[in-house]
Amino acid sequence: MHTELYEILGVSPDADDDVIKSEYRKLARKYHPDTNPGNADAEETFKKVTGAFEVLKDPEKRKRYDEFGLDGLREGFDPAAARQYARWQTQGGGGQQFRQRTSPGASGSFHDIFGDIFGGRSPFDTSDYSNFGGFQAPMRGADISARLEIDFMTAVRGGQIEFSVQGRSLKVRIPTGADDGERLRLKGQGNPAPETSQGRGSAGDLILELGVRPHPLLRREGLHLYLDFPITMTEAILGARLTVPTPNGEFTVTIPEGVHSGARLRLKGQGIERDGKKGNFFVVLQIQSPDHIDDEIRKAAEVLVEGYKTDIRRDITL
Repeated sequence: MHTELYEILGVSPDADDDVIKSEYRKLARKYHPDTNPGNADAEETFKKVTGAFEVLKDPEKRKRYDEFGLDGLREGFDPAAARQYARWQTQGGGGQQFRQRTSPGASGSFHDIFGDIFGGRSPFDTSDYSNFGGFQAPMRGADISARLEIDFMTAVRGGQIEFSVQGRSLKVRIPTGADDGERLRLKGQGNPAPETSQGRGSAGDLILELGVRPHPLLRREGLHLYLDFPITMTEAILGARLTVPTPNGEFTVTIPEGVHSGARLRLKGQGIERDGKKGNFFVVLQIQSPDHIDDEIRKAAEVLVEGYKTDIRRDITL
């Protein structure tokens, strides 16, 4: 297993995603250019830390790196061909057979073998390497990560918002139904590429992790929305038609006679819409006692007792 990227983040190769993410955030804060103005060493470390995290946070990239190292991250890399070459080496291909193939007049070469692995390109062509291991060929700028806090209704409805990062004012469109922890990638809004003897590559990307602030009344489960809706004891006993607010406007619901607290009324398709799918909006009824209790209300409550024909707590056992 290759360990260079793990060492950059200061984690073990068997570290889980949470540990990797936590250590990255610590290092990113420590070496961020905004907190180290004019410090070239800190900026270089920040780029390496960010580059390592971009690989290790991605399950597929991490798997390739663990098996093949930095070569496995290159464009056009063929894992199957690389494994075939490794088997060829273990079977003696790296000895006399290899020398015969690379001798004058042979039909293939060392570069031919690796060209199959790297999609027809030499393994010594470093034009697509990121800033790992000291390569100085043209490279793209490092991606940067930031957390963007948005309110609950913006996440539900979507929309464009303006924010600032590293002193720049940017705009981003929040997709309808965005969820907490979701990531948005803004192309070319990361760090500029460093200048090398081979020129300058493209800028990195800005990775925004969304943080959705909780709503005081609504809660979300997948694409469904839930609203705790208070009703009076009279409405629970006699039934009623009441108006309920939703993100899509007001709707009238029918409270059935004799309803229990906690009963749910469904407004089909009025939840969160995402990728062509729509959730439901659930009105969760909460029966409230009167604000004021006097003798007449007490007498009325005594009459209500006659309506209970069974023990309502008969199924409560532990």
